[in-house]
Amino acid sequence: MPNDIHDDIRRLLTDAVADLPALAPAPQRTVRKARHRVTATVSALAVVVALAVGGLLAAARPFTRSMPANDGDDQQGTWIVDTDTGSATRLDGLPHGAFWFDAAQDGSTLAFAARSHGRTQVYLSAADGSDPHVVTNDRYEGSHPALSPDASMLAYTGFGDEESRNVFLQDLTTRRVRQLTHERHDVSELAWSPDGNSILYSISIRGLRSAKIFDPGASSLLKIVDVSTGIARTIAGTHRVAADFGAWSPDGRLVAYMTGHEWTDNSYGFDPAVIWVMGADGSSLRRVVTFDARAFGVTWTPDGNLAFSRLDGDVFNTYELDPENGQMTLLTSGFLPVWINDHTLIVER
Repeated sequence: MPNDIHDDIRRLLTDAVADLPALAPAPQRTVRKARHRVTATVSALAVVVALAVGGLLAAARPFTRSMPANDGDDQQGTWIVDTDTGSATRLDGLPHGAFWFDAAQDGSTLAFAARSHGRTQVYLSAADGSDPHVVTNDRYEGSHPALSPDASMLAYTGFGDEESRNVFLQDLTTRRVRQLTHERHDVSELAWSPDGNSILYSISIRGLRSAKIFDPGASSLLKIVDVSTGIARTIAGTHRVAADFGAWSPDGRLVAYMTGHEWTDNSYGFDPAVIWVMGADGSSLRRVVTFDARAFGVTWTPDGNLAFSRLDGDVFNTYELDPENGQMTLLTSGFLPVWINDHTLIVER
């Protein structure tokens, strides 16, 4: 995906299920890129209008989107689901637009992004959503929170004084913040290694331009950065093959991630999508499963299986997948699962 609209695409994903915060003001370079995209879009629309004159607009359908159906306000929001019983409880009382959840390893603390004084910032709260309080103060935006295994550190994406989103670390005791990465393109999808020494993240890059008029060409890399040194290395993805949604296995020996085709129809994820698993050192890469449907958001379950979200018709569901035999089990409706304990998770609906 183009580097400076990564979060915008994610917000479009939830238009029918959640009212997300608007993107905070971006630096000048990002604004210029946005203006260029607007100019390109206007030109493309002129072509579409010309087709319409000839009665071809319906056939062209350039703006078809894979978007979820609106099931009504009573089903929207953030839910805690017991996977043993199937019971679900909505987390009420959260700040408006709360999204991008993470949970401490012991399940006692939640981290999420939400609006604060006109900007998106990271909040912490109790496991039931009570006592939400802002902990970041990025100049433009703090988002994609990830709590370290001992919950002493918060990783998040922010701008700082630069023009792209990067990984920042905040000591939750001293509140001191330091910038960990200095990428020239936006980063997202942060995940701590179980030993707390490394962080997985995705970075949006330019890909190969296709023949489609609306496809500017985009891809993404999956990288690992050492928390102590800030040295980062790419472990998956190229300009030809996008890699995203990296996740560590509970023991830290394996990394799962997703590849596929990133459409430019303002939908989130890959379609078709492929889940891969490899050793954390890059060895023993193997394909686990391929979906002929939009999928996204890979994570590991506490017992060592995989969980992911998939679009089934016009509804997003979360599945559990055995990486050894490929057997899938429907866990719950909703998407972007975050585990609180071995039988309880948070999903967005």
